[in-house]
Amino acid sequence: MADVLSQQEIDALLSALNSGEIQASDIADSKDKVKVYDFRRAMRYSKEQLRSITRIHENFTRLLISHLSTQLRQFVQIEVDLVDQVTYHEFVASIPSRTIINVFDVSPMDGRMAMEINPQVAYAMVDRLLGGQGDALNRNGSLTEIETVLIKKIFSRAFDMYPDAWENIEEIVAKWEGIESNPQFLQIASPNDTVIIIVLKTTIGETTGRMTLCLPHLTLEPLLPKLSTQQWLYSMAKSDAPQQEKLKQNLDSVDVNVIAELGKATLSVSDLLNLQIGDVIGMEMGKLQVKVGHLPKYLGNPGLSKGRYAVQIDQVIHLEGDDL
Repeated sequence: MADVLSQQEIDALLSALNSGEIQASDIADSKDKVKVYDFRRAMRYSKEQLRSITRIHENFTRLLISHLSTQLRQFVQIEVDLVDQVTYHEFVASIPSRTIINVFDVSPMDGRMAMEINPQVAYAMVDRLLGGQGDALNRNGSLTEIETVLIKKIFSRAFDMYPDAWENIEEIVAKWEGIESNPQFLQIASPNDTVIIIVLKTTIGETTGRMTLCLPHLTLEPLLPKLSTQQWLYSMAKSDAPQQEKLKQNLDSVDVNVIAELGKATLSVSDLLNLQIGDVIGMEMGKLQVKVGHLPKYLGNPGLSKGRYAVQIDQVIHLEGDDL
């Protein structure tokens, strides 16, 4: 009865309205707001469950970076760009009509999952495996038999690692099943079924694209009760150290470029234009700067070792924010 106005309060309210002290629009509507609910796009996952799925795939991303960097002999950047729940029809409509989709089975859950690889990213991987610089190829056709074998080699191993990302939640086994190029032929869920999509922004050399995981709700449903923060923190405390050791072992085999700069010189434009064969340029000599990748890491002295030019490391350069 606390919401019922007395006659005195009603008279005071009418008087204020008539005098213009308050406007009718200032009076809050006590009726509940009606929200539109689309039954075709049911939101089946809570924010906490989506956060858990994000953490799981951030773990998978770290494993994938290590694996792909080792296989391609080039550092690969991957990050979770988006985690969302959509209908399966919306997922299929969001990817190119000609693409590369890896299909894999996950047990003990029923059903299959998929990972769509943007063609630019896939062809950059193939180019790198075949000895190139990792350039994307402007192609619209399907993979050749050789390219299919190469993609299978990369991602069958990647899906072997996928259960490691889930070990804090459930012991699962993932098995690569095949490659599909036309999303219309991919049948892992009904059009109106809810699926989780995880978009991974991927950079290989100068090529940037995305890889998108599609996890059907019916496949994930048995694990939903375990997708909680408490479960995650409890399990993560037990398994974090072995994961870090595994990442370290994989990263130890990644090749990096090491460059020793012999010296520097400053020339005027006229001197530069007049340079001829046989001219000698005086260098500002001192300790050689040794770069790892493109970052200066060491100072050293030039010399010979077993008949080859070499650099003896004399000093380590510590950069801000550098833990290596």
